[in-house]
Amino acid sequence: MMHVTWTIKKHTSPCFHNILWAFCPLILLVSGCASTVSDSSRAPEWVNGNSQKFPKAMYLSGQGVGGSASDAKDRARSDLAKQFEVSVIARSQQTQTFSSTTEGGATQKTLAQRVSRQLLTRTSKTLEGVEVAEQWYDEANGEHYALAILSRPRAQKQFEQTILSLDEIMEQSLKAAETEDDYLRRAALVQRGIDAQERRRSVQSSLQVVDGSGRGKPPKVSLAELARARDDLLSRVVIYTSIESNVDDTTGVSTADFKITQGKMLKAAISNAGFSHGAESSASHRLIVKLELDPDIVESGWHWIRGTMQVTLVSSDAKELGIQRWPLKVSATTSERAKQRILTAFDRNLNENLRQTLMSFVLP
Repeated sequence: MMHVTWTIKKHTSPCFHNILWAFCPLILLVSGCASTVSDSSRAPEWVNGNSQKFPKAMYLSGQGVGGSASDAKDRARSDLAKQFEVSVIARSQQTQTFSSTTEGGATQKTLAQRVSRQLLTRTSKTLEGVEVAEQWYDEANGEHYALAILSRPRAQKQFEQTILSLDEIMEQSLKAAETEDDYLRRAALVQRGIDAQERRRSVQSSLQVVDGSGRGKPPKVSLAELARARDDLLSRVVIYTSIESNVDDTTGVSTADFKITQGKMLKAAISNAGFSHGAESSASHRLIVKLELDPDIVESGWHWIRGTMQVTLVSSDAKELGIQRWPLKVSATTSERAKQRILTAFDRNLNENLRQTLMSFVLP
């Protein structure tokens, strides 16, 4: 029996709908079940949305119409998948937040989909069992019709098994955190549990679609509770910071204010990430941030600055725990504006990546 694999691919459009489609937790693997094709001039009942053979209590279904049989089948699968997409959209909208940034005197507001962004980095959920069960060709208008179905009990069992696995990851992580003395490692272990529960949220959303009660399996521990525990642990991590930089006359960005601004940005990022900033004598960790910039290049009236930003975390016993690097590249019509933009890029990297990066250093 022939097996066909059909995958919903990611879209990279910034549009909110397409972003959510990109992380919609479905890669539909179609089993090679033979479908029924009818050439009768009379439309089957499922074309009008009803089917005694595949009742709604036992099956999810999707319909597709196209100029060819393959188009009709693809559209039927897409129609079925939209039921999961709508569920993910609804849940993501519940966690939407607004952030604002100021550059060059102008304030820009951005809708930040926290869950969307996190789910986008996760492995997509694989859902087996979608079948094109029925096909019909309408000779009167030359169109092909297809019915895609998904067994509710089969999908429900698969989702429930995935949720059990994710709950186990969370429980093991929290249990390991209880035995740790190092606050950073404890926080990182709690974060691992949070990551599992974020993935669980996506699976629970899909489970509620196939579960006749619509309830699914509610989590035992709330994400808010886990986040509070993590943040409490992070606040006990005291970090001493230092900056190393090649910023001098040769780079075209030489000012004392530049380095002072870097230091202020770093301390603010430490605080925003939930850590405490302290003196070297009382710190549990030392964070070294290094900025290496190439000389300012002028091309066609534009000033370009390229470089590398590096963070290194060192324990109180002088053990190097991890290193992370990011490339930087900015351009502007003036040298001063380019300097400001390199600082903006420096600050953005710290605020977006610092907390997760430092926690990743202390876990395998």
